[in-house]
Amino acid sequence: MRRTLFAALLLALVLSVPVLAACDKEVPAGAIAAVGDGVVTQAQFDEIMEQAKAQYSAQEGAPAFPEEGTAEYDQLKASIVKYLVQNAIVEQNAEELGVSVSEADVDQRLTEIVAQVGSEKKLDELLEEQNVTREQLREQIAAQMLLDAVREKVYEDIEITDAQAQEYFDDPENAAQFQQGETRDMRHILTETKAEAEKALAELEGDPTSDKVWKQVAAEYSTDPGTKDEGGALGAWPEGRMVPEFDEAAFALEVDELSAPVKSPFGWHIIQVTAVTPEQNQTFEEAKELIKQTLLYQKQATAWDEWLKTATEEAEIVYAPGFDPLELTAAPSPAPEEPAATASPEGGE
Repeated sequence: MRRTLFAALLLALVLSVPVLAACDKEVPAGAIAAVGDGVVTQAQFDEIMEQAKAQYSAQEGAPAFPEEGTAEYDQLKASIVKYLVQNAIVEQNAEELGVSVSEADVDQRLTEIVAQVGSEKKLDELLEEQNVTREQLREQIAAQMLLDAVREKVYEDIEITDAQAQEYFDDPENAAQFQQGETRDMRHILTETKAEAEKALAELEGDPTSDKVWKQVAAEYSTDPGTKDEGGALGAWPEGRMVPEFDEAAFALEVDELSAPVKSPFGWHIIQVTAVTPEQNQTFEEAKELIKQTLLYQKQATAWDEWLKTATEEAEIVYAPGFDPLELTAAPSPAPEEPAATASPEGGE
């Protein structure tokens, strides 16, 4: 929470903003961009940049804040500009769409954030650490909520029918998504030597299906840190996902059968399969809701991209020098090659 509370509010959505420019407008003094009938101010940009600097310094082990003039700094600068431009576009179109966010809405969201952080005092400490005032937080919350509301408005007529889902299910190119091969629930004891593996096997053979025995043997002999405290349990796996030596042995076992010691690059294994789930294919009814949700997300993403592109074109955005995101993130042009040195046609004495 400490590291991500404001990062999402500040920069999460910047990558989706198309960057266009017009030639018949000018950026007024004190602004970094003219957007529709409004502007993004230098003060707005500076405020977010200072918060970004505070976030860098507040994170333990984080790299140093990028120096001005570096590619990393320009990338951050472009991200902030795009974030602010998108907010301006959304705000200017919200009223036409019949969308608004009330003070009560912001209050409710702020209450939820306080609950997530733990207390009003902890929130104030976090705000101070990240150089954000309460008023700035409210502004950022309101902007995010307005964006979410506009998105929902853009999405409101989008739906996926059963027929569309059926068409997706019947497409041969999608068939693999609804097929699941056989999986096996496995557990193992991993040792460094064959002798230790044989000792572990001897103890397991006394009661090979006992979870209690497996826990005791795993704790005593296994060198696998991920499973030794879990009775050697590996979970369910399809064929071909383990190293070949282990995989071949595991898929040759009957349920509850103990393997002989198996050598792999990791050491020596004693393996047991505790359950087998046969290969199965989902029916359309089983897969329908997931298909409809997937197709819905895809249509929503397309609808948002199209709406934002149109709104951006209509806003006729113009940037102040040094603030055009395309210029800030453009790959540097290769330096021209020096002409090869040639002998003087006149020669020398």
